[in-house]
Amino acid sequence: MKGIVVSQRMPAARVSPADEPAAAWPAAADRRGPAAAAHGLGGGAPTSPTSETPPLPSGHCHNSSNNAHHTTDAGTKAPCSATPTNVTNTTTSDWSPATTVASSGVSPYQRLLDALTNDIRWQKDVDLGRRVGFYRFRGELGTGNFSQVKVAVHCLVKEKVAVKILDKSKMDAKTQRMLSREIASMESLHHPHVIRLYEVIETLSRVHLALEFAPGGELFQKITSDGRYPEEEARIVFAQVASAINHMHELNIVHRDIKAENVFIAGHNLVKVGDFGFSTQLRSREEALSTFCGSPPYAAPELFRDESYAGPCVDVWALGVLLYFVVTACMPFRAQTVAALKKLILEGHYTLPEYLSEQCKKLIASILQASCTSAFVLPIVEQWYSYTIQRTTQMQFIHNTSLTLV
Repeated sequence: MKGIVVSQRMPAARVSPADEPAAAWPAAADRRGPAAAAHGLGGGAPTSPTSETPPLPSGHCHNSSNNAHHTTDAGTKAPCSATPTNVTNTTTSDWSPATTVASSGVSPYQRLLDALTNDIRWQKDVDLGRRVGFYRFRGELGTGNFSQVKVAVHCLVKEKVAVKILDKSKMDAKTQRMLSREIASMESLHHPHVIRLYEVIETLSRVHLALEFAPGGELFQKITSDGRYPEEEARIVFAQVASAINHMHELNIVHRDIKAENVFIAGHNLVKVGDFGFSTQLRSREEALSTFCGSPPYAAPELFRDESYAGPCVDVWALGVLLYFVVTACMPFRAQTVAALKKLILEGHYTLPEYLSEQCKKLIASILQASCTSAFVLPIVEQWYSYTIQRTTQMQFIHNTSLTLV
């Protein structure tokens, strides 16, 4: 994998914390038809991380530009000056070093950079797979056919990240295309409820994606172990995922694998959408897709029925299935075989538990409709609740955002 674009979005060093300004969130609309009214938690463009950004550890040093979708990092910048011998470096660009300087006149960044290139113990850790760049691995989070995910700590800012490690020898052409799309999609997105891609490091044998760490794990595991969410909490989770999807669609990005396993818990009632392996960016709003992607229980009817489909409709259908799962801890369409599951989805056969409120039932029913007439904005047509979110997190916050689903 040569010339992979690298995102460098590590949170600010602890020596100079700063708060992000509040973001303006435009309105959203309806999946299965025009919205009756707009709500306040759409897919706006939140601001960038704080101005002091830690140094790029190693590998490609490429500052992604998201144009108008987020503010670029500010501050005095210095070029990356060294790269470990086992890391492929095809591009370089400016990077903001930490500002704290020791009495000797050497900054923490310079000391770490020197260790990265000259320290024998550091190089041994790299050779043994204990470290890559400025990241020190602390444990494994999961593993797949040709990849694994480890938790790591950035040696300069002491922040935990999740590092997705892909074995290049096991990646065919299709997998490489998916990886390129995943990186491109995540670089374009800057939203408080989307897992952020901080950096991509490519060595001779592996590709490393340094991602935002969500300590609570998957929403699926949370619900499987603890049971369904009360509606009051489910509303918050649903609104956050809906906002993230709306932001994607505003940028013509389609996720195509929305499910509870790809929603991650970053804090109390704070979730983020991740895993953009099946994502794609549409060339135009009229472009139709034809590849079947995602998990069958979350698949929209058009995926089984039609030769092509509108990507945003597929995402919003999956959002409706996700809402059902969050409030019931069950899937709306359940069958022993894919053929039986397909029949249920095409016929729209599912039941709503009596304990759900009428507003929640109407909201689910308004999304899980057989026909899709969605534009690119998100469909929310039933009034479920009105409330104000006021929550501050370390990396970003939503401040006094009035949320009304109508």
